[in-house]
Amino acid sequence: MVLEILVLLVVGCVVPVDSIHCEGDTDLSDVQEYTQDVNDIGDLDFWRTAQNNFQTFGKFDGNPHNAVITAAYYTANNDLIFGITIDCKKGKWMSQITHNVTEKVTKHLTGDLTNPCKEGDIFDIWLKIHQPRMMSWIFNGQPLQYDTRTTYFRHGKTKIERTRPLKIWTKYGSDKGDHFTVKASGAAKFTRLSWGQCITWPRSLQENCQQARTWVESRSKMAVPEGGLGHFGSDWNTFAPQCFLGSRYYLWLQNFLHPDRNSKGFPWCCCVDMTTGEVANGDLENLCSLGSINGACSRSCMEYADKDVIEKVMKENDEMEHGLLL
Repeated sequence: MVLEILVLLVVGCVVPVDSIHCEGDTDLSDVQEYTQDVNDIGDLDFWRTAQNNFQTFGKFDGNPHNAVITAAYYTANNDLIFGITIDCKKGKWMSQITHNVTEKVTKHLTGDLTNPCKEGDIFDIWLKIHQPRMMSWIFNGQPLQYDTRTTYFRHGKTKIERTRPLKIWTKYGSDKGDHFTVKASGAAKFTRLSWGQCITWPRSLQENCQQARTWVESRSKMAVPEGGLGHFGSDWNTFAPQCFLGSRYYLWLQNFLHPDRNSKGFPWCCCVDMTTGEVANGDLENLCSLGSINGACSRSCMEYADKDVIEKVMKENDEMEHGLLL
């Protein structure tokens, strides 16, 4: 049966692209300062929703003892909306806002880093914007916030209660955003910044779907006992990459990619390279289509199922089965 399936498969020619449906994805050459300008961020006719992600990746190129990392979202007048400081020497973090009464930059929350900064390690900082005054920082999978609140909304005549992160009492909401700036000192260097209504993961994990999936899930709204961040996560874990038969390879059809401003709230379906997870041929226009909330797609993408990869995985699975039978 497997051989019959493989006969139908054609290996697709693939050309890497940076990311899927991000507004921007920029490789940085070990810089210590970078600013990303954003466009019309408060225009919901353009964006459809206030949600946006800023993901910054970096590394500790040497002893990070004195490294300090900052990331901040600003208005066009350079007024702080929401910022974070990571102090590796003290093992502390602190978020900041512009106070809505005094109009001065002030502390929002502070706490300890779960894990110390280590020489040779990579790091990531994630700013998730949920609503103009509901935003979340994540550093290396640690939510840089605590405590929740109860909010209510109506669905028809039904009043629904939900638990959400604390409101950010900043003078300027995320809808006033104009640019996002990261800075670092000491051994901390930035290597990449992506942003938009999308999800990315470290390039070092790109050719291992299982590692990429676990990385995304560990920063998602998946329940804490299952390895996620619960209420403090960035996005639903359903948007994590899907892997072929539990292997390191990506499923050739990704049917639940994160919605963006053009997908009307629906996930994307895309044909991808099974090794890298990138859209085949870099052709987002023709190889991505709107999906559905139940995961149904209008195409199978079978022409991009890699016969050699599938044969390799099936052979390895057969060998494991015969070798591990009791």
